[in-house]
Amino acid sequence: MENRRLYSRAVRLLSRRGYSEEELREKLEPFASAGEVDEVLQECKRSNYLNDARLAELIAEKQLEKGKGYFFITSTLEKKGIPGDVIESIGKNFDFDREYAIAKDFFLKNRRSRKLASLLFSLRNRGFSFKTINKLMSTYVKRTEWTAEG
Repeated sequence: MENRRLYSRAVRLLSRRGYSEEELREKLEPFASAGEVDEVLQECKRSNYLNDARLAELIAEKQLEKGKGYFFITSTLEKKGIPGDVIESIGKNFDFDREYAIAKDFFLKNRRSRKLASLLFSLRNRGFSFKTINKLMSTYVKRTEWTAEG
């Protein structure tokens, strides 16, 4: 590799936090030609410092732990420049049962202190799938309460 300084910059950036290939490219482009950046990115991949699939899995896990749902996670991955095929793979392997358990905990914890419409809005803003929200509604909300408030 010709540009060791650029490679060192890339490794230093990656040592601080995970970057997608697209994010790292944007960070490095001001310092070198496109060809040099491509070479450095390839070397980072070969060294396994740069792996969009692994980063996507880590982000998905972290967001689930923070109480976020499927749509929030996929939106976060898109914003980070994760390729569509990797996002699709995360979607195919997504644990919707775990998402439901997280949404259920949030719903039950806040059910008495908040109105139904507010709870639904919060679940949607946290990116929970429609299937999960509907399952919660059909399990924990009386049909009359559902139609009266939201």
